[in-house]
Amino acid sequence: MMTTQQQFSGRERNRIIVAASAGNFAEWFDWGVYGVVATILATKFFPSANPSVALLSTFGVFALAYVARPLGGIVFGRIADKAGRRKALSLTILMTCGATALMGLLPTYSQVGVLAPILLLLARMLQAMGAGGEYASAISFIYEHSPSRTKARNVSYLISTTFLGIATGSVVARILAAVMSEEAYDAYGWRILFLVAMPLGLLGFYLRSRVEETPEFRRLQESKAGTKRESSPLRETLVRYWRVMAVYMVCVSAFSLISTTVTSYFATFLTQVNHLTASDTYTVTIVSNVAVIGTVLLAGCYGDRLGLQKMMIAGGLVIAVLSVPALLAASDGFVGGIWGAVLLGACKGFIALPALLAMSQIFPPAVRVTAGALAYNVTQSLFGGTGPLIGLWLNDVTGGPYGFGIYISVLGLIAAIGAIVFKRYLDLDHDLEGSARCDAELPRQASPSS
Repeated sequence: MMTTQQQFSGRERNRIIVAASAGNFAEWFDWGVYGVVATILATKFFPSANPSVALLSTFGVFALAYVARPLGGIVFGRIADKAGRRKALSLTILMTCGATALMGLLPTYSQVGVLAPILLLLARMLQAMGAGGEYASAISFIYEHSPSRTKARNVSYLISTTFLGIATGSVVARILAAVMSEEAYDAYGWRILFLVAMPLGLLGFYLRSRVEETPEFRRLQESKAGTKRESSPLRETLVRYWRVMAVYMVCVSAFSLISTTVTSYFATFLTQVNHLTASDTYTVTIVSNVAVIGTVLLAGCYGDRLGLQKMMIAGGLVIAVLSVPALLAASDGFVGGIWGAVLLGACKGFIALPALLAMSQIFPPAVRVTAGALAYNVTQSLFGGTGPLIGLWLNDVTGGPYGFGIYISVLGLIAAIGAIVFKRYLDLDHDLEGSARCDAELPRQASPSS
């Protein structure tokens, strides 16, 4: 069997990154489109008598869909930990992209009444299930193919395609809004954004089906050969690794909130609070995602040297310091929106790498995707899924962006403090060479009295 270093080198290394990243790009293009066209969806799928209520309902669907993400993490985590990372990745992309394309075909409220928001919710929940299994599987795939000295850097490449996909959704929306009349875009142009998911998904599926399974998973399967009864990844996760999951959720709560703030709420904020036009809003959201991509890649350059804990502390402090100034700037005209976008993008980018790298690094191979996906998606549901709703409510209560900005900052500070207090958990490193050692030491390290 080839070593990790041999497996992840030269042409094969590039194929692995491209395969995982292409599918990741497709899935998060789909995920980001919903937030970009939220104001249009509000008019299409909900009663239009009260625009504010319709918009809140749209983000209510957004929040409810997050309930399906932990379920997706459990289902696809089991597949990834039992049958392989590659198989899980092939299934997640088909589900996510298929559900997104379906949203582009749904009838509106004026056509079928209350059935329209119900169908939108069901499609969004299917999309969320696929997304719930995607990230942990894709990151584990890259992590396990990478040599120890470049794990953070290679994972940063994958993460950057997430935000590239989200940014591309804004770019495509910007182009369609520019080339189509307002009436045409409102009538059917928004549907094109969802329908693009199908060819993207098929391309990603093809690329993923042509790469090798990770050497670490193959080694895990060999070690299980002849075993009469295998333990359930979910049961083992809940019994043995619940403390590690709890620590992860504390440290990643700020990322979950800032992630959906930039991806799905920021466009609405720019429209409602800053009163920018749709064209200017798309431009500013593109800038925010470019800033995220740049800071993720910058973090990747230093991540392998700094280590997970230091990256997590730095990311939390950046959010704590910059969130309020970012939203204040973003509420003041087009130029202010650009500055706010850059600051928010930096907040998200610096915390993204440690938050997502931890999904693979602190959990052992046997339960890596199940534990990572469950912890990540529960955190996303609690803080990410509710973020836009809380943002709209706090803006309404305070009459400005102060309240929501303080909320984000507090979670950033909690993430930084959590990374300091729970250092021993973040120091766990279940790589190919050290997984057995760390796994054996975990009960001692996880003990409250240790």
